[in-house]
Amino acid sequence: MDRNVELFEQAVAAFRVRLTAALAQMREARDAAAFCEAERQVRTLAIKLSAAMAQSVLQELSDDKERVRAAIERVCARGVTRGITVRSVGRRKTLVRTVGGEEVEVVTPYAVGQPRGSGKKRQKRGSQGTGVYPVLDQLGISGRSTPALRLLVSRAMCEANSVASARELLAAGGVEIDHKRALRLTYMVTDDALRARAQAMVSLEQGEDGGPFAGRRVVVTVDGGRLQTRRRVAGRPKKGGRKRFVTEWREPKVLTLYVLGEDGRRDRAIPSVIDGTLGNADAVYKLLLYHLRRMGAHQATEVMLVADGAKWIWKRGDELRQALGLAPEQFQEIVDYFHAVERLGDFSKTQDWKEEYRIGWLALQKRRLKAGKIEEIEAVFRQISKRDPEGIATQLPYWERNRERLRYASYRERRMAIGSGAVESAVRRVINLRLKGASIFWTEEHAEGILHLRAHAKSGRWNELEASVLRITGWRPTSRLRRADQEAA
Repeated sequence: MDRNVELFEQAVAAFRVRLTAALAQMREARDAAAFCEAERQVRTLAIKLSAAMAQSVLQELSDDKERVRAAIERVCARGVTRGITVRSVGRRKTLVRTVGGEEVEVVTPYAVGQPRGSGKKRQKRGSQGTGVYPVLDQLGISGRSTPALRLLVSRAMCEANSVASARELLAAGGVEIDHKRALRLTYMVTDDALRARAQAMVSLEQGEDGGPFAGRRVVVTVDGGRLQTRRRVAGRPKKGGRKRFVTEWREPKVLTLYVLGEDGRRDRAIPSVIDGTLGNADAVYKLLLYHLRRMGAHQATEVMLVADGAKWIWKRGDELRQALGLAPEQFQEIVDYFHAVERLGDFSKTQDWKEEYRIGWLALQKRRLKAGKIEEIEAVFRQISKRDPEGIATQLPYWERNRERLRYASYRERRMAIGSGAVESAVRRVINLRLKGASIFWTEEHAEGILHLRAHAKSGRWNELEASVLRITGWRPTSRLRRADQEAA
C-alpha cells in the first residue's frame, strides 16, 4: 500500500465512529438549529482529523534518517554564519499547534548551538535562544506553531479592531487561542515580514521588467496618519508591577500606488499597492521607490505623483523620476485638488468678511483653480498682502511654489488623477480603524509590523505577504560571541 494512503487510512480509522455519528446527526436534522449544530460537530472533527494527520506526518519525517541528516546540516550551515557550532543532543518531545488550533506531540531531534572555539566570553542569550528542532525548522514550525497557524492568527489580528475581536473571529472558525499566544504568533509574522521587506529593498537595485505597471499610467499618492507610540523609561515599576513608559504621537506615512485607465478611472483589474512606515522622509522615499521598481513602473508610460503641499514630498519628486529613468514628460507632480480648495476655504475663514462675500470670493477662486489660472489667484493674494503682509505670509509662496502642480484644466483634459482620495481612504482603513484609538499605544516596531500586514490585507495582496514571510521563516541563531570574536570568526 502507498505510504500516503496508509497514513490517511490510519488517521481516519481513529475518527471513523465519531464521524459516522456526526454525519447521522446531520442527516436526521429537522430544523435549522439541529443542522447547524451537526455541521459544527463535523467541522470540529475534521479539524481534529487534520491535526492527527499532521502529527503522523511530522513524526514520520522526524524518524526519517535522511531527512534528519539534511535538516541538521541546514541549521549547522546557518549557525556557522553567526559564529555558532550546532550539535545534535538527541530527541525530545515537543508540542506543535496546527492550523486548526489543535496541539499534537512529536518526538523529534533537537540541536543546540554554542560559540565556536574555547574560552570565549558569552553574551546575553538571544530572543530565539540557542536550541532548534532541525526537522520542524525545515518546515517553518517555530514558536511551537505551524506557519499556516501563524499566518491565520496574524491576519485575524491585523484585520480585527482589537485582540479580543480577533480571538472571537478565530474561535468562530474553531481556533481557540489565548491573548498572549495570539500576540506572540502575530509578532513573529510581523518580524519576518519586515525583515523580508528590508532584504528585498536592499536587493532590488533595478526595476522588474514586465511588471504589472509596465506600459500603464501609474498614480502615486502619499499621506500621513496619526497613532500613539510608547517607549519604556528607566525607573522602578509602579504599584502593581506596571513598568514606566512615555507616550508620543507619531505620523506614519502611507503610500498607495494604482493604475489609471485611459478613461481616467482606476483600473481595478490590478490591485492597488498599499504600504507604510513610521520612518522619516528618506525612509518613505526608499519604500516608494522599491514598490515602483518591483511593480515595473520604470516602464510605465506615465507616472503621476499626487499629494498635498508638503515640501518634503516635492523635494524628492525629481529624484524619484530620475531613479525610475523616466523622461520629464512622463512624470507629473500634482497637488491634490481638494487640499488646494481646503486651503482657500481655511484662508477665507480667517478674514473679517461678511459671509455672503466670503462665499462668493471662494467660489470665484475655485473657478480659477479648476481653470488652472493660478496666476490670477496669486494676484489676489498679492493685493491682500498689501494691507496684511504678516497675516498671509505663507499664502503667496505656496501658490507660487506649486504653480505648475495646479494646472487642473490641463490634467482633466488629459484624464489624469487630481485627487488623493485613494491614500486618504487607505489611511482610514489601515491606520485609523486599527492602530489609532483612545488608550491605544504601540511600540514602534509592532506598529510598523501591523501597518505592513494590514496594508497587504486591505489591498488584496495578502498572498504576496505570505510568500515573502514563508521564504524567510526559519531559525535565526543569535550570536553569543563578543563583536571582536564575531569578526575573528
